[in-house]
Amino acid sequence: MKHALVVVLALAGCRERDLATDARTAAPAIGAASTRILYPSAPGSFVDLVAGARHGVVAIRAAAPVKSGPAAMFPGAPEQVADVALGTGFLIESKGVFVVTTDHIATASTELHVVLPDRTEVPAKLVGRDLQLDLALLSVDVPRLQPLPLGSSDDLQVGEWLVVLGDPFGDDITASVGIVSATGREGAGSLAAGRMMGFRTFIQTDARIHRGNSGGPVIDTAGQVVGVAVATSDRLGELSFAIPINRVREIVDALRDYGQVARSWLGVLVMPVTPAQVQALGLLKPSGALVTELKAGSPAARSGLRPGDVILKWGDREVDHRSLPWIVAATPVGKPTNVLVWRNRAGAQLSVVTEKMPE
Repeated sequence: MKHALVVVLALAGCRERDLATDARTAAPAIGAASTRILYPSAPGSFVDLVAGARHGVVAIRAAAPVKSGPAAMFPGAPEQVADVALGTGFLIESKGVFVVTTDHIATASTELHVVLPDRTEVPAKLVGRDLQLDLALLSVDVPRLQPLPLGSSDDLQVGEWLVVLGDPFGDDITASVGIVSATGREGAGSLAAGRMMGFRTFIQTDARIHRGNSGGPVIDTAGQVVGVAVATSDRLGELSFAIPINRVREIVDALRDYGQVARSWLGVLVMPVTPAQVQALGLLKPSGALVTELKAGSPAARSGLRPGDVILKWGDREVDHRSLPWIVAATPVGKPTNVLVWRNRAGAQLSVVTEKMPE
């Protein structure tokens, strides 16, 4: 009886993998909503998942050897060993097919090459950089490349399986597996002026991410990219981080068209509205972003916002403490925006003009 149960579970796992493969085949390249078909529990193998995504993973190389790259990871190798290997990237669709990787990889050499999935090595051009997110966009003059489908990092749940793919040396795909340790959705407050986005903004995972697969895709069990791998250290046991793919979606057009990202700045600190505060504030439900502090001389201070206000809507979009920083950042600099706030147990309309986020 025990053997029969094992067989039934194994066959169920095969059907789940077939569904996941079908989902990858049918998934749109970018932007469109898609159904996420996930394993209900740990699959017996990730072989099919890796095979279905390898067409979109590339290696990034320098034209001349660079020190402290992936070659220095080998046990016993000196840290200053030189090699042309820089790291990993992946193909993305954005009015053409481009390569996404991390900025620290893309700027490690003045001349970049990309090793495509068919092992063809081609020159690459640095199109755009975002230092705050440590992201870079490269272009390659090659037709009929197949990008990876993008998922939604906002749908991730703690405990969900992730697969990190890499191609550090341009000769084989590497993979590591783990779960979502933290989603990063509660860390939007670390989107602040003058510094790189903090670790609380990133996805945390126990999947191994080293400098060789830094810049590579982090995929869910539907075969969709939900993050960009970021290597923080090669020391075992440290947390691994990934840039949420929704942050990439927000800036890829700007990187492609302008080579950089101009984020807007409001200058407030916000917290969630707790159920206990709903009655005290006279709100109908625990929604919005509670303003706790205004930065001196900021657009928020000039607009008449006050500590204790609850920002309910930014333009025509409802907001909370997590979504507000990203929505503000994506607002065109200098554009007046109607903002609905809750103040003195009633709604009030303010006009806010954002500024470019200080460096």
